[in-house]
Amino acid sequence: MRTNSSVWLSKLNSISMYLIKRFRLMERYPLQFARLHLKWVNYHGGSQSLEQTKLFIAQIITYMWLVLLSFTILGFGVDSAFFSSGACITIIIPVAIIQDLNRKLKFKKRLMLIELTEFINKLTLLVDAGETVQKAIKRCVEQKKKLDLTNKTSPLYYELNQMVIALNNNRSFQHVMEEFNKRCNVQEISIFTTTVLLNYRRGGLEFVYALRELSRIIWDKRLSLTKTLGEEASAKLVFPMVFIFFIVMVIVAAPAILLMKANGS
Repeated sequence: MRTNSSVWLSKLNSISMYLIKRFRLMERYPLQFARLHLKWVNYHGGSQSLEQTKLFIAQIITYMWLVLLSFTILGFGVDSAFFSSGACITIIIPVAIIQDLNRKLKFKKRLMLIELTEFINKLTLLVDAGETVQKAIKRCVEQKKKLDLTNKTSPLYYELNQMVIALNNNRSFQHVMEEFNKRCNVQEISIFTTTVLLNYRRGGLEFVYALRELSRIIWDKRLSLTKTLGEEASAKLVFPMVFIFFIVMVIVAAPAILLMKANGS
């Protein structure tokens, strides 16, 4: 059962959707809208439609004019600074939301790269043991299904599961792999799909060698990503360490300063 707040938000989003159509925002800013739609699809999966992206934009517009209206009402007859503050926050809101989407998309792609190395190693072992590529992919997904296969916790295996469903529906392997590549939109996965499509018909040792070489390349990229994540973590710790150092200095210096003042008096 929907709460009152969600019902009201849905109604307000409908008004924002009307404003988008009324002022023809999509036609006036097609490039910006296309970029945002691509980011939205990449983060939430290839099944996302254009209408869902419109709803996302409508939600941003709803937040903007709700904040501006709230600050205007609070500052009515009191202080014009409330309206100025509301206007500034209104401008910041879409930038902050889109930046948050960029951050989430970047995290998702990094998580996909980390999962890809594990998946390729499993796939190589299964194919080397005599499994076909399709059956090996299905087995990897079946083993992972014991865990949570959502788009947020395991994005690569979520997309692989969608691919397995398509294969079970008798879709062609090449077409399914190409769709999988488009949905993921990650460079390393593009290399993986290209390698598989070029070599899977050969089978045998040639395909296994190709997967092992690809695994080595992806592993090097994962090591590079790990170093980058370590550097980012170190950079985030700089401010807390400086703050703690300042507190320690105050704790150590305060008794000495008080003692000097006492001796001086």
